Amino acid sequence: MLARITAFALCVSAGAAAAERVHKYTVAIDARLATLNVRACFSGAPPASLSAESLDATLALSDVRLEGGRKPIEPNGSISLKSVPANGCIVYQVDVSRPIRQHDRSGDKIHRIGRDVITSVGLWLWRPEQLADDEDIEIAFLLPEGIGVSAPWTPVTAGDVPAYRIGHGPYDWPASVAFGHFREREIRVGGARLRLAVLDGTPPANVDQIQSWIEDAARSVANLYGRFPQPQAQILVAPGARGNEPTPWAYVVRGGSPAAHFFINQHRPIGEFFEDWTAVHELSHLLLPYVNPDDIWLSEGVATYYQNVLRARSGRTSAEDAWQRLRAGIARGAEGAQGLTLAQATESMYRDGSYMRVYWEGAAMLLIADVRLRQVTAGKQSLDTALAALNECCRSNERAWTAREVFARLDDVTGTGIFGELYERHVASKDFPDLAQTWRALGMSIVADGTASSDTERESKLRNAIMGGAENCNAC
Repeated sequence: MLARITAFALCVSAGAAAAERVHKYTVAIDARLATLNVRACFSGAPPASLSAESLDATLALSDVRLEGGRKPIEPNGSISLKSVPANGCIVYQVDVSRPIRQHDRSGDKIHRIGRDVITSVGLWLWRPEQLADDEDIEIAFLLPEGIGVSAPWTPVTAGDVPAYRIGHGPYDWPASVAFGHFREREIRVGGARLRLAVLDGTPPANVDQIQSWIEDAARSVANLYGRFPQPQAQILVAPGARGNEPTPWAYVVRGGSPAAHFFINQHRPIGEFFEDWTAVHELSHLLLPYVNPDDIWLSEGVATYYQNVLRARSGRTSAEDAWQRLRAGIARGAEGAQGLTLAQATESMYRDGSYMRVYWEGAAMLLIADVRLRQVTAGKQSLDTALAALNECCRSNERAWTAREVFARLDDVTGTGIFGELYERHVASKDFPDLAQTWRALGMSIVADGTASSDTERESKLRNAIMGGAENCNAC
């Protein structure tokens, strides 16, 4: 196996541009999808050491040595490269046959999905913690016959061997690579290239139907401002999840480049997937740059707001149903505002389960911002146009943003102070935002037995503009 890695690496070593230092990694996996053999070759002087994101990475690591050398390199939290010459290589093996969870409490790093496997990059990718502006890493995968790979990074051409440039994102952002009996499919939507892998299951998932579902959700997000918010994304779909919903579990990660992982119950009929909000919610996260987890109320607020708005615009639900879901969710969020500020509720969300407060207060703030922007600009600006402008300047996946930074930039691109005012008023407050004025502007007065909608022309136009899109707003 190591001889095969060496031969391939020599064939592609001339691929780097002269002005760039591209370190070449070659990763081979065995037919049982249990062991990775990695060869890492460095352009010029090697870095002082290599690190891996997971605290358990050393437990899966074995046989680290200078290529051709006999003496192992003993890792000590990192892999020292002091014995590696310029343009030298090291080789190492990683056991990915089973979950390892001894020191790292952030979740299993190995998921077996039928005959396939999802591996956390943090368990096996030993790399420099930082890359200079003129540095990059190219990773090529040597695969057994009939085995495919799904990786989050930017694909590059390397003949029949899949290869990727990893870019300059932080080394410790979570990312996953899947290996298995699948064929990656490409979805082109809104100018983006989404790379879909549907993993093994019993029974197997209908890949054509899953592709249609993901494409439908991605198109809904792309329709927000005419393009998908990222040029590419990895989409992993893992069958076998338990639960009555079609997608009991899903999330977005940003390591390498954006990726959405969906854990599905493939026994559910495909119609339920199209009726569910999960795919639109997860892909709506990509409307923002990566937001610091301390401010997850913002990223979840955007996704929660637009899961309703975009599904109404695409016809997957009615405007009336979308408004009802927004009103009901915001009411649940207000009920959860008990003695904590939004910042405190966000910090303790995973301990005390204050999800409703965090998600729906974020959504409430964005609804307020959307309505105010449309009012003060006579419909020329909205949350849609603000996010489009934000995407133009700030979609890089190389750093985390705070909510304060995002709101400051949204004020810059809109020429208003709406977002900063919302931030200062609500993030450090124990009180849930008062939406009475917002509901009145929308013609939705709260009455004793529910919510009543008004049908004045201005209020109706404003509601239709939000749930119908820009073409439904004429000086609303």
